[in-house]
Amino acid sequence: MFVKKNAVWKNMLLCGAVGFSWITPLAYAQAAIPAAAKMRPKVIVLTAFPPEWQAWTVKKSFQHQVLHVPGLIKPLICDSKGVCVTETGEGEINAAVTVTSLVKDVALDLKKTIFIRSGIAGGVDDENSALGSVYINNWVISWAFGHHYLSDQKQLAWSPPGCADYAAPGHCGNYTRNIMENLAYKINPALLNMAVNASAHVVLENSTKAKKLDKIFAISAAPKVMVGATITGNDFWIGKANQIIAEQIVRRYTHGEAKYTNTAMEDLGDVAVLSRFGLADHYLSIRGISDVDVPPPGKTEEEIWKTGDLYASALAERNAVIVTEAVIAHLLKGTA
Repeated sequence: MFVKKNAVWKNMLLCGAVGFSWITPLAYAQAAIPAAAKMRPKVIVLTAFPPEWQAWTVKKSFQHQVLHVPGLIKPLICDSKGVCVTETGEGEINAAVTVTSLVKDVALDLKKTIFIRSGIAGGVDDENSALGSVYINNWVISWAFGHHYLSDQKQLAWSPPGCADYAAPGHCGNYTRNIMENLAYKINPALLNMAVNASAHVVLENSTKAKKLDKIFAISAAPKVMVGATITGNDFWIGKANQIIAEQIVRRYTHGEAKYTNTAMEDLGDVAVLSRFGLADHYLSIRGISDVDVPPPGKTEEEIWKTGDLYASALAERNAVIVTEAVIAHLLKGTA
């Protein structure tokens, strides 16, 4: 079956009956595109999965231009102002593949593009971190590296990776200094401050469902925009023991500069790729809080896995979009 499909594919190419979106990655990479003809998006919004993607595709403005980029699971859709959106797929690997495909695509010039990861995230059980709140993240931290294990006391535990492997020579313990193996990325302070200022007066939504969940978790504050560190991992976890480990990892990798506030699955893949291409300072992470990373009072972790977590995903997605749009509006004013 695969041989037949490949044969049909080759015949289509040889016959010349190929539209732009059908060009294979190899042929596309070899195509010569004049510099003047390249697209230069001002902003690319990265979403992870269909609900996040659909929160943007419902806007008719993104029907202005569509670019099919090899390596992407969804096209790059753009409005007339130079703002584009795509869906990367969930997890660090899918995110890294997508961002690499974008950066290396010959039809795109992304040297001045701002990349914004916009989506939902798990949050902490903090009375000031209501469901639907939005974090503009100041650090992106790796969850998976290091050693996660069960201690002799049968407790979840973690120890950091060796300095020789993950820090530049002479900088043992500074996990941000080895550009080939970064485990912690500090967001460009100027870009972060711009985003915080741009969203200072946005009005976030709330919902009856989120208010009920806030009450269950003894969270009293209404949704608001805050700054914090996100930790990236591909596995779903819940529980106080893992939350403590997340806090420990963030403290270790940032030398106490950042505070763990939310967890997601893609951000490290995004920024690691951008760092390799000298574009890490062009990245923002904006996350709406959809759930809490510990079980509600009276419930165990196992009960949650059996019955399902308690989510306010729709609210988190809407509020993440609201903040992202405010940031984009500010960016567009600066490039007008």
